[in-house]
Amino acid sequence: MDKAKELLFKRLQALRNNYIDDYPERVLELNMSWRELSKDRTNEDILETFHRQAHSLKGSGATFGFNDISTLASQLDAILGSLSTNKQEPGIDEDKQITILIEKLGAINLKREAQSEPGATTKKEEYPDTNLLMVMSNKKETENLNQQLNHFGYNITSIHTVDGLAENITRLEPAAIIMEADFNGDQQSGVDAITSIIKDDQTNFPPVIYIAENDDISTRINAVRNAGKHFLSRPLNVSDLSDIVEVISRKDQDEPFRIMIVEDTKSLSTFYDITLQSAGMKTCVINNPMQVLEQLIDFNPELILMDMYMPGCSGPELATVIRQFEAYVSIPIVFLSSELDTGKQLLAMQQGGDDFLTKPIDPSHLITSVQTRSLRYRKLRAFMVRDSLTGLYNHTKTKELLDKDLYRTERNNGNLVFAIIDIDKFKLVNDKYGHPVGDKVIKSLALMLKQRLRKSDTVGRYGGEEFAVILYDTDINNALQVMNKIRDSYASIVHKAGDIEFNVTFSCGLAAYPYFKASAELNEAADKALYEAKESGRNKVIVASSKQS
Repeated sequence: MDKAKELLFKRLQALRNNYIDDYPERVLELNMSWRELSKDRTNEDILETFHRQAHSLKGSGATFGFNDISTLASQLDAILGSLSTNKQEPGIDEDKQITILIEKLGAINLKREAQSEPGATTKKEEYPDTNLLMVMSNKKETENLNQQLNHFGYNITSIHTVDGLAENITRLEPAAIIMEADFNGDQQSGVDAITSIIKDDQTNFPPVIYIAENDDISTRINAVRNAGKHFLSRPLNVSDLSDIVEVISRKDQDEPFRIMIVEDTKSLSTFYDITLQSAGMKTCVINNPMQVLEQLIDFNPELILMDMYMPGCSGPELATVIRQFEAYVSIPIVFLSSELDTGKQLLAMQQGGDDFLTKPIDPSHLITSVQTRSLRYRKLRAFMVRDSLTGLYNHTKTKELLDKDLYRTERNNGNLVFAIIDIDKFKLVNDKYGHPVGDKVIKSLALMLKQRLRKSDTVGRYGGEEFAVILYDTDINNALQVMNKIRDSYASIVHKAGDIEFNVTFSCGLAAYPYFKASAELNEAADKALYEAKESGRNKVIVASSKQS
């Protein structure tokens, strides 16, 4: 970890610890304001102070990862905000709600929670499932495909007739349909069955993967007209099919853009916030520019929308500070200001900004501008941090994310496991079947890891046939169980090279925090455990002993 990141991490850790220490005082202040307001219900100054305290607690609770505090404070903030806006005194209903919310906030013991046994979220967060509907007449072929796709973590429901197809689609809401185009040898019968259900509206219909013996252009065009996203001809390669299923059923492909808004005027920041959220974006609003560094790591924005003139520092000054951190050199910073002087605008962009938008701005213009720049950043970022063959994070990005997750684990007194995976005898696969087949073997493991692991886990390609996995908030026993299940499943996948079928295995080394404290130690220990797995017969998962260090 470089010095800039280390300094930032230490500042964040100190801030969170201070927050835990100061929390009882914050609740006491809420209680005092509520008592004062109860005595003098028409005092707007007391109501304003009370509202500001609740609003501050709402934002700070979320910032430091205490969602219960943020949720309760949000409810209190909404009540007080309504009273303040409408210049009303709290009535009987508001009295009860405010009292209950403050009591619940007072009952939260952050020090106890910080010392509680880590890893709870691992039990709560389930490994992902993708439901598929397979409609094929040949029961033996269906059984074989079911068996193979199940190894990737897909839940398959199979039917062998088009009767009841519509009811099954409605009941299952599948992520995709695998459909025999020439059902029972009757050309186009499978496509016709889909046609009768879709009619003219394909908007909410699941994507269909058509499979057929007949591969002519007219069949393909008819399939495209009826929700057909892909078309495969027999004989089928399960790796190709699973690849297609992963692409068209991917749940995170339309993840919202993450936009950080730095604007000291709350009315304006609220306006930008609501406008961007209405377009499906995720926002983080900061009214005090001095708090920006505290939010950057956890929120990880794809664009920063920043005011030019703010108390404490100017927008260009803050942009210059942000650019001093290597992790944020390329993030787009767009200034928002009523400044019309072109020279000052250009000077601001020379100091770290990427673009300039003039206030007041039309909501549709704001949305379009932010979306365009965020999409461009996301695409460029993908080229820099993603492996071109598998779509996984590359070696450099994986190491960067290990540093970040390790810091979060240390901060939360939690657990983390780092895994290094290597495909066994991969050189023989390339030598015997050729590099294109070797690439498919690599892609099949990448897909299985993405599909079988949680969204909170990180999967990267470390190079060649080697992969790395960061199992966040997971203890070593759980990690060992998960990786062994994936290893067993991968060993059962049937790969094809022409008419030849073969299986491949992998070996894996695991290293756990807190047995190994630093990212370099975790990496070295996992690598040694992998070497031990290879030397002792391959197709194994070995846990690194703390005695290695």
